[in-house]
Parts: sequence; structure tokens; C-alpha cells
Amino acid sequence: MRKIVLSVLVISLLASCKDNESKSFTVSGVLHNAPSKVVYIEESDITTGKKTLKDSSAIAADGKFSISLNATPNAVYNLLLQNDVSQFVTLINDAAKIGVDADFTKRTDFYTVTGSKASKSIQEYLAKISGMQRDRFNIYFQVDSIKRINGDSALAQNLNIQEKQISSEEKTFTQQTVQQATNSSLALFILSTYQGMARDPNFRVNGFTDAEVVALLTDVLNKFPERTDIAGIRNSVEASIPKTLWVGKTAPEISLPDTDGRTVKLSSFRGKYVLVDFWASWCGPCRRENPNVVQAFNQFKNKNFTILGVSLDRPGQKENWLKAIKEDNLTWTHISDLKFWQSEVVPLYQVGGIPFNVLVDPDGKVVAENLRGNALGQKLQELLN
Repeated sequence: MRKIVLSVLVISLLASCKDNESKSFTVSGVLHNAPSKVVYIEESDITTGKKTLKDSSAIAADGKFSISLNATPNAVYNLLLQNDVSQFVTLINDAAKIGVDADFTKRTDFYTVTGSKASKSIQEYLAKISGMQRDRFNIYFQVDSIKRINGDSALAQNLNIQEKQISSEEKTFTQQTVQQATNSSLALFILSTYQGMARDPNFRVNGFTDAEVVALLTDVLNKFPERTDIAGIRNSVEASIPKTLWVGKTAPEISLPDTDGRTVKLSSFRGKYVLVDFWASWCGPCRRENPNVVQAFNQFKNKNFTILGVSLDRPGQKENWLKAIKEDNLTWTHISDLKFWQSEVVPLYQVGGIPFNVLVDPDGKVVAENLRGNALGQKLQELLN
């Protein structure tokens, strides 16, 4: 849980309150088995990433401590021990007195907080979401063990369904927690915590799309219209959503040679979902994106899904193209006329930069485009599961 909190406090989605009014509050309690004799409190300005140590307290022999300070209303504060850069408790100062009781010998549920409703909600959210993740990872490791020994495939499939159900419940729980929050900073903290985990593939979290984030931020704004900083965040996220060119339209036909020189047409994949992936061996961002594409292909290739790689490699550099395919483990069909930006597909699909892709449904209609990172897997999961 401590690692989860640490991983999200640098995410720029969560903005600090712009109210300059000072508000006094006190944090006190007992730190059992603390490996330090001093506890610090820091204020985190998430907009800039700046963290400022505000005060400290000696930890008495019986573990007691107390810190009082003037602070920005509804800001985010962290308690951390001397010589430890990671905070062990995150607080919102919505009360004049906040109590913290922590036991550093425990791995989970190691602290409780009283007096602050918003801070208590943070603790409850992190405890619940961590429990869901433990359950989900236990299932994931069971499935991995079954696959390693070529075990019961039906059991593995059933476990996969259970894992996806828990993943869906995590997202729903987070959405409801944000929508029901009675404190604006709490709502933003929960949202940014979840999205922070979603950006880290190690958590295997099904994150919110940008459009869903905009909708959630709009809900927060409806309850807290004075938070003009939230409006700025919402507008920024909304502006970053790529405008679609092809969604809802029939994908233009592509007919180009594959790696063996045989002509392959996009229409030959009719009946399947096809990701038409525009890339090139010389394109650094494309190569860095390829692991995400490989992961999606391996996960969904047996569910009526495939990929058609369309390369914009340069004339006379077929070997570079073939080498990149092998190095990046791109085990699907690849085509190219090796004409760089003069390729016929560039004006056909109005390709302004790569990587770029369109997802075509079994009827030949484009259902999504420019799916990057986790967005590809999330869209395929939505369509195929």
C-alpha cells in the first residue's frame, strides 16, 4: 500500500487547491515499532511536483508524536520517517485534529486514521483496492503455473474470467468512490491513484480512457464549481483527446507486398478484428510501442483478432524492416512498398506521423484509431471479452 501511494503523488492530474487561506490543523498519534526517531510532514503541490517539508516531531519512546501547522485547506500532506523518502500515510486536512496510529511491523493495513473523513476514505480505498489486486494477482499466478505445465486449459480460462471480473470491479469501485467523494481533493487523489497504477503495466490495471476521465472530472466540478484548477485539468485532458479521422467509416483497401513479395489485401482479413499498424524500423517511438502491440496480439490472437503491419521503411532497406520484425517479435502479417513517406498508404489513410493505427471490425468498419499503450488492450478487452 505504501508503494501505491508513493507511485502516484507525482502525477500531474491531481492539482493543489488554489485557496490561499491558511488553516491550522494538528496531526498526532502513535507510531509503533518505527525504525526512526523523527517523523516529518510534507506538503505536496502535485501540479508542479514540488514537495515541501513543513515540520517535524520527535517520536517518543512510547511512539507518540504531534505536529501542528498552518496549511492550505484541502491540500495533500504526507507523513514520512527520517531517512526514508517514501511516505507511509497520506492525509487531507479537512479537520482541525487528525489522529494516526501505525505499526511498522505490519505489511498491510498498517495504519488507521481518525478525525479526518477524507483521510479515512483514502485509507479505506487503498485497503480495498490492494485487496482486490492481491486476489487478482493470485489468480494470474495460478494461470501462469497452469500454462507452464500445459495444465487444464478450461480451468485456466475460467480463472482468466475471474481475473477480468475483479479488474472490472476495481474500475467500478474507483468510479463510484470518485463520484461519491464529499471532498474535491479526495476525488482527485483517488482518480490519480488509480490512473497512476493503470500507467504502470506491472499493476495490470484497466484504466479510464481520457474521455472517461473528462466525464469524472466534470462530475467533480458539478459538485465543486469553485475549483477552477480542476476545470483547467479537465479542459487540458479533453484537448489532448485525438480527433478521429476514420471511426465509423469503411477502412480504405490496402494492397501491398508482404515480406516474401506476395500481394496481401486488407480485405482478405474480413471477418476478423484487424489492427492496421503503421510503423517503420527507423521509427524510435514505434519500436518503443511494439511491446504493447505484441502483448495485445498474444492476449487476443485466438479471439478473432489479428494485426496487419504496414511499414513506411525506406527504399532499398528491406533488411532493416525484416530485422526489426524479428528483433521485436512481431509475429503477424507485414506488408510494405518500401517507399518511405511516398508510400501509397500515407495519403490513403492521411498518416501524419507514426506510430499510427486503426482497428477494423469484421465488417471492414473502423471502430477505433491511434490506440497507444494500455488503450489497445483495453479496447480489445471491451470488444472481445
